[in-house]
Amino acid sequence: MNKELLLKIGRLILSFLFIFGAVSKLISMPFFDGMVAELLLGKNYFDNASGMIWVQWITRILVAAELVLGFALLQNKWFKNLVLPATMGILVLFTIHLFYEGFRQVNGFTEGNCGCFGDVLPMTNLESIIKNVLGMAIGIYVWLRHNKDNSFASWVAPTFLGLITLFTLSFGVKSYESTAATPVTEKLGLAEKPLQNLPVDTVVNRIIEEEETTTKPIVKPKETAPVVAKEVTPVVVRKTPSDITLELLYTYAPAIESQNLAYGSKMVCLFSMTCSHCQEVYRDLTAMNTSGKLPNVYLVNYGTEYEQNYFFSQAGNVKSPHTRTEEFSDFKRMLEGKTYPRMLYVKDGKIVKEWDVDTYDKAGFMRYFGIEKLEEKKEGGLQLEIQDGASPW
Repeated sequence: MNKELLLKIGRLILSFLFIFGAVSKLISMPFFDGMVAELLLGKNYFDNASGMIWVQWITRILVAAELVLGFALLQNKWFKNLVLPATMGILVLFTIHLFYEGFRQVNGFTEGNCGCFGDVLPMTNLESIIKNVLGMAIGIYVWLRHNKDNSFASWVAPTFLGLITLFTLSFGVKSYESTAATPVTEKLGLAEKPLQNLPVDTVVNRIIEEEETTTKPIVKPKETAPVVAKEVTPVVVRKTPSDITLELLYTYAPAIESQNLAYGSKMVCLFSMTCSHCQEVYRDLTAMNTSGKLPNVYLVNYGTEYEQNYFFSQAGNVKSPHTRTEEFSDFKRMLEGKTYPRMLYVKDGKIVKEWDVDTYDKAGFMRYFGIEKLEEKKEGGLQLEIQDGASPW
């Protein structure tokens, strides 16, 4: 293999790392926003509305810069004077940050998601450090061996960009056959399940439909003309947004039926296991739960079992009742176009309030449930620290 070919392979590898990293972050921006926000604003970044605006601009500038560098690595303009130095500088800075995060947290090198490839391909800090070191080694080789004759044809850069983008987006392609849609009416038990397990409105609507559509016997009064039976028009029951949401939960997270949502108060939370927003909200919920004012919490989790174990460890190994799915298409259906985390306050079979990443505010959430103080464990001990819910941060 000659030197020119090795140089081109090296440049393609570096370009792949940067373009793949940019596109994967782009399609999981809420996750990447949360990671940067926690780094710059602290764990209570949700309460800093103005700060979150700046964080979102920073993350988008980073993604754009990463994409531009990935594309620039495939052309020769200012390659050795600007493109390669910028590439090496970014790799060095991110590697220093990964070492910092690794030493700052318990098991910081071997657990969690560094965010280099967003929520598309989770990597630990150690794995990302190895990846960056290899990238820097390739960059040094290209730096030392590069010459003006080592260039790509004009079609290579756009074609490579398109292929990597398609490859990255392919991670979100899921099979729809596995969901094997059991009709929602069957899932809700209109044919098989006892009425006491169904939401109240569903039971009432069923009774109305049966009464309205049942053909009544024709009675002939004595010495009068026969009574002609009138045609009964079936009653069309319109489903509310709350009904639709609960049907989706029953369909794609059937284990939730054990919670009997038709009675009492429940807090149903839809979390992605590698989402730092979700991890932060769940830590909040575990702290609020000590007040006794929060409804019973049930989690619908998306991710692998390994990611779920890490998710629970982030909240002090507290494990609320939960079900888990690895089918992203199912999880997206239950989100109904909303962004995770999504929290649903269900009372007697109706969703009376909901929050997502854009509407959740810790202080406001506490006020809604009348929680005035929080008890949180201090780092490094079992002591409890009291925080006021009115201005906790």
